[in-house]
Amino acid sequence: MSGVANVFLIGAAKAGTTALAHMLGQHPNIASMAIKEPGHFCTDIHPSDFSERYHRLLQWDEPNYFNKKDLPQRHIGFVQQRGNYHRLVHEALKSKPQATHVLDASTAYLYSKTAAKELAHYNNKAKVIVILRDPVDRAFSHYTMALKYGMENASPLEAFKREAALERAQWGRDECFLELGKYDQQISTWMDRFSSKHLLILLNDDLKKTPQKVMQRITEFLDLPTFAPSEAKEANIGSVPKYPKVNAMGMRVLAPIREKLPKELVAGLKKVMQQKAPDLDPEVEHWLKKYYSAHTDQLEMLTNLNLTHWK
Repeated sequence: MSGVANVFLIGAAKAGTTALAHMLGQHPNIASMAIKEPGHFCTDIHPSDFSERYHRLLQWDEPNYFNKKDLPQRHIGFVQQRGNYHRLVHEALKSKPQATHVLDASTAYLYSKTAAKELAHYNNKAKVIVILRDPVDRAFSHYTMALKYGMENASPLEAFKREAALERAQWGRDECFLELGKYDQQISTWMDRFSSKHLLILLNDDLKKTPQKVMQRITEFLDLPTFAPSEAKEANIGSVPKYPKVNAMGMRVLAPIREKLPKELVAGLKKVMQQKAPDLDPEVEHWLKKYYSAHTDQLEMLTNLNLTHWK
């Protein structure tokens, strides 16, 4: 194949993209990048504009990362230099020489207003995959993750109403609890650039219930042989801190070094410091359903998906 990325899993965040990317990476013809989410085509997202808290959590230094001889595995990083992006592609192909496809699984692409245009200019034959989750569940899952990482301390309803008052929540400055669930607006941008032959829309519910059928749809979409991956464990299980103030202090201390800590130590700390996330409160659920009602209706009309179970 030519040395370009050609499969893009663009979101939604907190909708199963990590699990799906892991499953796709098991295919003998699909190579994964060292950075799952390089975010290269989000030219409207600027790391220099990120909040101090997000910088501390992200710990992203592009020159330092690419100065390394061997690129370490990372979940996310915003790669701005095209040459560095090319290196990610090259290293992915080097690690799996038989691969015909290179996967970029950046969830910020769905949010970005420029990514569809930029990606189409980069590779207009690219195959784009979107997986969507009930926006109500997605927003609450995102909220509990923000609690876990010390990025939020307000109640769910307070946090959601605060964001609802914004003109548009900004990636890297705001949490985007609500913004990332406005799928109708986001999908419309991608449909303007990519036909149904190049854009596949999936539902998280189907991935959970029938993962092999979803993988068959994807391999047919990519024109690849079918295969049976080992089902990925739920990658980001919802949890919240037992001791919020202690957790917030710990995150400030550990954020700069968390990538270097032994996985066993991290797992042990999680057991001690975290607990299962609470169920979604009915009042909050009602507020979110009302908030997303028009967006869900519009998404149904746009995609012909049956989303009755979201209402």
